[in-house]
Amino acid sequence: MMHKQGFQLQQVLNYRKEVEKARKLEFVTAKREFENASELLQRHEAEADRARVEFNNRQATGISVNELQMYSNFFSKKTCDIQQQRCQVSSLGQELTEKREVLLDAAKEKKSLELLKEKQLMALRRELAEKERNFLDELSVQRAVR
Repeated sequence: MMHKQGFQLQQVLNYRKEVEKARKLEFVTAKREFENASELLQRHEAEADRARVEFNNRQATGISVNELQMYSNFFSKKTCDIQQQRCQVSSLGQELTEKREVLLDAAKEKKSLELLKEKQLMALRRELAEKERNFLDELSVQRAVR
């Protein structure tokens, strides 16, 4: 339990704190990558939507074969970009979920040691309080005997 040097598992607790800190950084990095990929996907989709509106307006007023080919090429490329980006977002989302789980596990491991340390500290305080009471009782008995 506790002894003169303190909590026997302090080095393990310190290690678990460092592991949790590293896992937190990994999670934050994964979250940033996921958010960036999601924003890029939204931009691709917005560009495609704007181009669709523009294409429909141009069609209504008459469109040349060259313009039609240009729009067709653009939509093909944009559709491919959107599909690739959706896959990227999905993959990064899974990675983010995994990093969150790893972070939660690291936090639980650290917390369990912190609770053990606190319990041992409370037990030591109770033990010291009991010794102090016994000492004071002994003093009062000795005074009463005199």
